[in-house]
Amino acid sequence: MANAYSADDLLEFLDHAGDKGLMPAATAQALAVATRNVLGILSDAEKADLGQLDLDATVRRFSNKRAKDFNPSSLKEYGRRIRRAVDLFLSWREDPANFTVKTRTTTGPRKRDKELGSDESTTRETSTERAPDEVAGTYRSAVPIRPGLVVTLVNIPNDLTSAEAERIAGFVRMLALQ
Repeated sequence: MANAYSADDLLEFLDHAGDKGLMPAATAQALAVATRNVLGILSDAEKADLGQLDLDATVRRFSNKRAKDFNPSSLKEYGRRIRRAVDLFLSWREDPANFTVKTRTTTGPRKRDKELGSDESTTRETSTERAPDEVAGTYRSAVPIRPGLVVTLVNIPNDLTSAEAERIAGFVRMLALQ
């Protein structure tokens, strides 16, 4: 670990932050996906020291090179996420003991029910409840990909077409490191 500011160090930080609860695991994963994609266009020498990297120029290069693979809003979101990932990483490197991540808080239906004095939340059937991120007319499925690791797919449309399945498969292939 020559300078501890390489792309690999950034990805290790995101894994660590998600695993240790420094940030929500889903946030860490989303930042890591954007990081892998955006920094994937760089040479090994460019990835070696993020301190020397012009992040705005890198995001422009990524947008130009991968414009056919993403819609414009996704390109913008990847740019936002890589900037946030690098900012969080640098903040953590500067002072790991005082590192915090600001997250949004929402009031879920159960908390609102309690605040309103309703006991409806205690009478709901848990087996028919959907997770907050699930959409009606969809299902979830778990896919074991290696020993000890299962990937869960959520919001799979009940009427998934072959073309949609290919689109999802293409996205997953893009995530692979090899």
